[in-house]
Amino acid sequence: MRARIKREEFKAGEALPTEERICAQYGVSRITVRRALDALIAKGLITKRRGVGTFVTPPSMGGVRSVRLSGSLDEFLASAGALETQVLSMEEIDAPDEAVAGLRLQPGSRCTRLELLSFLDESPLGYHQLYLRVSVGRQVKPADLGQKLPVIRMVEDKLGVRVVRAEQVLEADVAGAQAAKYLGLEDTTPVMKVTRIYYDMSGNPIEMIVARNHPERYRYSIDFVARPEALG
Repeated sequence: MRARIKREEFKAGEALPTEERICAQYGVSRITVRRALDALIAKGLITKRRGVGTFVTPPSMGGVRSVRLSGSLDEFLASAGALETQVLSMEEIDAPDEAVAGLRLQPGSRCTRLELLSFLDESPLGYHQLYLRVSVGRQVKPADLGQKLPVIRMVEDKLGVRVVRAEQVLEADVAGAQAAKYLGLEDTTPVMKVTRIYYDMSGNPIEMIVARNHPERYRYSIDFVARPEALG
């Protein structure tokens, strides 16, 4: 399906075939089709409209250019753990579409959501919505969350799994009501939105974080270094 979208066999804004037709075309189960569609939603290639259907996402003005970078997960988590964090809430909710796609949940599933507020020099830096499968979330106790360690490290210990990879997407967005409330911004203030998904050794998503960061306190800096073999 992804290749057909890239080849523009399905045009921007065009509806995709129903799940039943896709099952018949590819000879796979509905669960497999739903997981594939969820993956395409997570990559921003398609959009699901409740009660209407699934459509190819139109490109934004001038298209979207993605740049892939890689780095050390352990170094990133070490830096993330240096921030002070306050737990605002923890509850089971109906999983929003982005959590369904990111965690590969069945539509209509529930998930555990944590709301967190990070601080830099005692000033609010980022509003974070962290999503876990319910089976994972029920093993997490509020008392476990008062540490500086990233939540994912605590989840690793609870589940006895090892996170080996994370995908992170940065994009422009507006603060929205909840982030604006805690960051002291207007709802429509432009912010940097960061979406990050952690995966275990089997490629299963373990945790998803959606963060909106204060535009005057958050900067993303990257150093580019040539590979040794490129230097001769």
